[in-house]
Amino acid sequence: YTDAGCCNNDNSIWTAVAAIDNVYKCPNWLVTPKSCKTHTCSNTACRAPGFVPGIFITESILDQVSRSLKMDVEQVKEANMYKPGDISYTADINGLVLTYCNIRELWKQIYETAEVEDRKKQIVEFNKANRWRKRGLSLVPIKYGITWNSWKTTILVSVYSGDGTVSVMHGGVEVGQGINTKVAQVAAKTLGISLDHIIIKPSNVLVNANGDTTGGSITSELSCLGVIKACEALKERLEKVKEELEKEGAQNPSWLDVVTKAYLNGVDLSSKYFVYGESKYCFAYNAYGVTCAEVELDVLTGQTEVKRVDILYDCGQSINPELDVGQVEGAFTMGLGYWLTEKIVYAPDSGQLLTCNTWAYKPPSSKDIPEDFRITLLKNAPNPLGILRSKAVGEPPQTMSCAVLFAVKRAIESARQEIGNDDLFSLSAPATVEDIQLKCLSDLSQFVF
Repeated sequence: YTDAGCCNNDNSIWTAVAAIDNVYKCPNWLVTPKSCKTHTCSNTACRAPGFVPGIFITESILDQVSRSLKMDVEQVKEANMYKPGDISYTADINGLVLTYCNIRELWKQIYETAEVEDRKKQIVEFNKANRWRKRGLSLVPIKYGITWNSWKTTILVSVYSGDGTVSVMHGGVEVGQGINTKVAQVAAKTLGISLDHIIIKPSNVLVNANGDTTGGSITSELSCLGVIKACEALKERLEKVKEELEKEGAQNPSWLDVVTKAYLNGVDLSSKYFVYGESKYCFAYNAYGVTCAEVELDVLTGQTEVKRVDILYDCGQSINPELDVGQVEGAFTMGLGYWLTEKIVYAPDSGQLLTCNTWAYKPPSSKDIPEDFRITLLKNAPNPLGILRSKAVGEPPQTMSCAVLFAVKRAIESARQEIGNDDLFSLSAPATVEDIQLKCLSDLSQFVF
């Protein structure tokens, strides 16, 4: 079920259904989505809409199964993971063949690099030695489907004869994801010139008429595809001019020499390309990743510190690793607020939003990020189905941030076990300090030394 508010205008429940299997093979899924109209304000899509709660639901199921069977949750997860060649049916009724599924490889690698087994033992010893502070550790894997079917944009690349400057106008909007940087890099590489020659111009509806929204983690990729095609058309025209200059005796003519000659010869120095996304399946490909999170909580107050987070993400062959690592960090940190601090409260009678400012609504800040934050992009993993063998990165890492909530749950379990309570319990998001403190079941009778 989903609370659609007063209007069903931007419902993301279908993506939650598509993501419900996450990385786990199960031949008998039966998921019936229900959208509920309520008296609250309507919703709008935000980073990884539907995927964030969809993946959390499945991780919660695995967590509950493991606790009920008194098994290690990581062992249960690993035993049920997809293998290459398995078929996922939740996103496509005809089945999506997971030809390049590498989740087991990522799982094995982070188990070693994050020293999971050793840290679990250290956490057990820490919890034994500390009554009022507890630690917990959790691993969350993800499979995130990237869809670009029917996505449209127009790219315009123009070369200026005066100084050889190349202007690029793409259909995306720079919102911090680095699309302008990636587009400029791809244009320079395709044309074989210095990045200094490239200027990115703001998009407008005259050039990019009927263009689609910036979102879905695909805008950078498909804009780069359009830039490649437009630049290749320009390069083909300019290669002929360069050959002509060489015949006239010029040795290794410069970029400006070629552009100037092309201008004098009446060569069109602008190239437009229309991108229309198409793929055989609902998802063009899947992005995979694993997060290992360790937290420490104060049993008396419910305050939580994120001690260490290790993220291993399959970004394919990254177009710009620095940007992509930043996107992983940003997406994960944004998720910290979703799972731990950003509680939304509505008036029960009118549905009015009561948490409308930071006095009551708490997004994560600089003091909330992990004390030890380790991001690794999977090496030697080109994506044959992506643009320039890369993978999307804007949204998928946020879905792994629920690892922090499950780590908090492990710490709460330790606190409850110390007072002889081993009952199953649920921990909903956001797990605020009040919620965590109450779940620890502390009372005055325990404050005896």
